[in-house]
Amino acid sequence: MHVSRAVATLRDDPVPGEEIDLVFETAADADLESVVTHLEAAGATIDRHLQFDDLLATVRHEDVEAVCHVRGVDAVQTADAIGIHPDEAEEDFEPGGER
Repeated sequence: MHVSRAVATLRDDPVPGEEIDLVFETAADADLESVVTHLEAAGATIDRHLQFDDLLATVRHEDVEAVCHVRGVDAVQTADAIGIHPDEAEEDFEPGGER
């Protein structure tokens, strides 16, 4: 699974109490319902289904490690990296800042 640099940073050094919007790119042969179930069990809140069976979810920093191990996910990146938030096209985060 590919984990973007920003997500890897959060996984390795989470900021307690903070949340981040992540995009999960699902594998072509993945069972989407199973992926959703496992992401939710790992602490993700699925906010939206995106194109190509990708998922937008809110995840507490403390749960980033767990969601990075869900079977059926090919890649994890911040929502900002793919332009989900139109005013924030960079993959940066500020602890305590707005999402």
